[in-house]
Amino acid sequence: MQEEVDAGVFGNLAHFSLEFLYLGYRERKKSWHITAEAIADLKKNWVRPAVEKAIRKHYDLPETGEIPYSGQLLVVREVLDRYVQAVLDRDSAAAPFQLVGLEVRCETEMPISLAGRQEEVALQGVIDRVDLREEEGLRLLDYKSGADKKDFPSVPSLFDRADPKRNKAVMQTFFYGYLYRQAFPTEERPLKPGLINLKDIFNPQFSPYLQLKEQGRGSGLPVTDYRQYAEVFEEGLRGLLEEIFAPEQAFSQTEDLKKCSYCPYKALCGRN
Repeated sequence: MQEEVDAGVFGNLAHFSLEFLYLGYRERKKSWHITAEAIADLKKNWVRPAVEKAIRKHYDLPETGEIPYSGQLLVVREVLDRYVQAVLDRDSAAAPFQLVGLEVRCETEMPISLAGRQEEVALQGVIDRVDLREEEGLRLLDYKSGADKKDFPSVPSLFDRADPKRNKAVMQTFFYGYLYRQAFPTEERPLKPGLINLKDIFNPQFSPYLQLKEQGRGSGLPVTDYRQYAEVFEEGLRGLLEEIFAPEQAFSQTEDLKKCSYCPYKALCGRN
């Protein structure tokens, strides 16, 4: 078993833990209806089993038998417990709600104009969690193990590769909004994208919701329905795909060497 538990491994373990926690509830109760009382039971009795099941899955261990914990992994198990408990606290405050799905896979095709002809690009994504709060609509939630920001200055800014502060996490959740809308075109309830970022989960002011916050403005505008931004977002997405697939478009290395520091292919091009 890997001694070092980096951010990527921790993120996978957190994803699996939360997925198994609610899947277990579904199997036991035969229901996706989540109440504050149900969450209290999950916190008391089912967090540790979900975390240990996540560890078994990630390390491809047998479903039964003792887990060969290293010193660091024992610490990680305790930290995962705390994070999952904190997510459940937030869920309890949002209860009651209906879980619509976990790891919801959506696929579609976007038409683009390419060299004077129409083509279609296949797109897909997996939404960590979709749930329904009657007063809000459908929440499209993505779990993040980092400290991703939830505010962004405009929808076009999500496509600005020259902006070092481009909010990629918001871009991802808007993309999920597009996919979900295409997969369920008759769905009329609001589609509310959000981020459950674990590094911010203990903040008393935590909120999973996105904020459109123009530069110079003190407060942001909550994103309550993806559809309000769909036209501009889909125009930007289509333009990006047409640029990627244009045969005359040349690809060049980035001039921002900071990006090279975490690029997995830097050994191939020799940039350090």
